[in-house]
Amino acid sequence: MYAFVFWLWAGMSNALAAATVVVLSLSGSVDPGSADYLVSGIAHAEETGASAVVITVDTPGGLVSSAREIVQAELNAQIPVIVYVSPSGGRAGSAGVFITMAAHVAAMAPGTTIGAAHPVGLMGGGDKDADPVMAEKVLQDVVAWARAIAETRGRNVEWAERSVRESSMLTDREAAEQEVIDVVASDLSALLAGLHGSQVTLESGPVTLDLANAEQIPFDMTVTQKIAHVLGDPNLLFAFIALGLLCLYVEFHNPGMIIPGALGLSLLLCAGIGLSILPFNAGGLLLIVLAFALFGLELWMGAFGIAALVGAGALVLGGLLLFDVPNFDLGVQLKWLLSVAGSALAVVLTLAFVVGRSAFGSVSTGIESWIGRQAVITKGGSNRGRVLVNGEDWSANWDGDLARDTAVVVRGMKGLSLVVEPTGLDSDVEGDT
Repeated sequence: MYAFVFWLWAGMSNALAAATVVVLSLSGSVDPGSADYLVSGIAHAEETGASAVVITVDTPGGLVSSAREIVQAELNAQIPVIVYVSPSGGRAGSAGVFITMAAHVAAMAPGTTIGAAHPVGLMGGGDKDADPVMAEKVLQDVVAWARAIAETRGRNVEWAERSVRESSMLTDREAAEQEVIDVVASDLSALLAGLHGSQVTLESGPVTLDLANAEQIPFDMTVTQKIAHVLGDPNLLFAFIALGLLCLYVEFHNPGMIIPGALGLSLLLCAGIGLSILPFNAGGLLLIVLAFALFGLELWMGAFGIAALVGAGALVLGGLLLFDVPNFDLGVQLKWLLSVAGSALAVVLTLAFVVGRSAFGSVSTGIESWIGRQAVITKGGSNRGRVLVNGEDWSANWDGDLARDTAVVVRGMKGLSLVVEPTGLDSDVEGDT
């Protein structure tokens, strides 16, 4: 009798323990990092015998090849896959449309949207500049993919096509009414409770969802996946490139500072890793480099702000073109571009004003009052180094090789550096005699 009771209790405990749901989260762009995470998360849920896997989605879109990997994993999953567009205010945009439609159960939270799957970034250079034949091939391929997913899951095939061809968007209620999704739920717990007992069809056949009081088990990204996902954000990559180039300019102009150079190299290294993950437009990257070359020209020669303004324009245009490439439907946001370009322009113009005032100010108080003063080299080298003059340490240029402690005389200024030449005398000066 006791053995029977124990057996019955153990069986009930195992049955209750089996009701688990693995919860994954797609937040941000669809990229190789997020694709690897979702595919491995679905595999983990299958291996652990979960009742279902839930993917919460809030994405503007991303890389189509990554979306295809995720969709393939959903369509071939051995357990039910539930996609829930949330939280309120979230969206399943572009590539997110295909991920949502491919689920066995598609759900949305109140206040969310779905749609706009037109392959804008798939054509490279924009629709107007794209080869018409290639553009049509790309469009037809994505349309066929959308229709195939909708047909497989019994969803609205006509709207799936409109989403691609016309960038159609739907609210949560409209999506439910037009049978694009299955249900609108206020939160994940309510969604799981409402789905308990319903049926979905796997490749192996119909399955009844056992989700009553299911334990929700989060599955987190690995460190590698998080890094790949972060570096898949076009806005961050643009910032890394811009800030990295700015830091390197500061280091090259003032050698020996170390920190700007190290920071610049680190940022550019991160940007390089990101650009190896995402497709990018080489022309856009060259425009960004040109922008900082023009900023440097403004400080070096004093172009009355013209070079700086042209550089800011090149920076914005380069950012716009940087990810205008096939198979990627995201780009750097315009507000982000304008913020970075405006900040860079303000810094450059401020520095140019300071340099200009020093170069053209009063002889009694400006740099010109130092012409003819003696100085001493504190860091020697070939053609450039640092000197002590008037009690201040300055970057300096000269002809040839000059060693530390060489006596020199100030002859002028070039950019932010003094122009000096040796006096021919041994120096025991302190930088001002």
